[in-house]
Amino acid sequence: MNRPLEGKTAIVTGASREIGAAMAEMLAAHGCAIVAAHFGEASRAEAVVERIRATGGRALAYDADLSGVAASQALIACAVESFGRVDILAANAGLTISAPFLATTEEQWDTLFDLNVKGSFFAAQAAARQMIAQGDGGRIIFSSSVTGVQAIPGLSAYGITKAALRHMAKTLACELGPYGITVNALGIGAILNERNRTGDPEYETHWNSVTPTGRVGLPADVAHALLFLASPGAAHITGQTLIIDGGWTLSSPLPPTS
Repeated sequence: MNRPLEGKTAIVTGASREIGAAMAEMLAAHGCAIVAAHFGEASRAEAVVERIRATGGRALAYDADLSGVAASQALIACAVESFGRVDILAANAGLTISAPFLATTEEQWDTLFDLNVKGSFFAAQAAARQMIAQGDGGRIIFSSSVTGVQAIPGLSAYGITKAALRHMAKTLACELGPYGITVNALGIGAILNERNRTGDPEYETHWNSVTPTGRVGLPADVAHALLFLASPGAAHITGQTLIIDGGWTLSSPLPPTS
């Protein structure tokens, strides 16, 4: 296998769940040492690490509540101590809270923004400082969402956090470009995972019916897009949001309900 990221170190936050796990394993398969950051899901994160190690990769799990700035700084320090450097940050950790606008509480708003926005911002800051000190650039990729592109009823606060990440990629790209650091975002659409199947047992069928490609997204689809943005082939792409939704945002029909 071609391993274009051989010798690189990648941090993947939110690595204990399906999308983050797929990201970590994809980057590891292409040569990266992995810091799989999670919060309170040690067994899931360790399972990801074991799968990477079983194929000859290097990985460790790191428990961190990234809603606090000090935790982001400690995460970067752990990566440097363990693997010597930081080349890629996949800022994937985030929460989804569904609530109508008129019923959204201050607590829900703060919880969403503390992790989705503040956590991503300060993880990127800590990673960028390390990349600048290393002197040879790097990649920062945020996990945004199609809810940050199209308005979805019941997801106002969440969607606003994801729109913020799209703009964060643009503004940080301007500031970090002179250091050889690219900053992009993934606009993630409907993905078949445990949480979505629990909320709707017919999730796959429902989203297949409204997606132009005829199928719902998979964690691997997101991981492949991340790999591209982290690869040498994306060296001149920055400040962009790559939409991964099978074309759903072209017309944005809502799926049927059970």
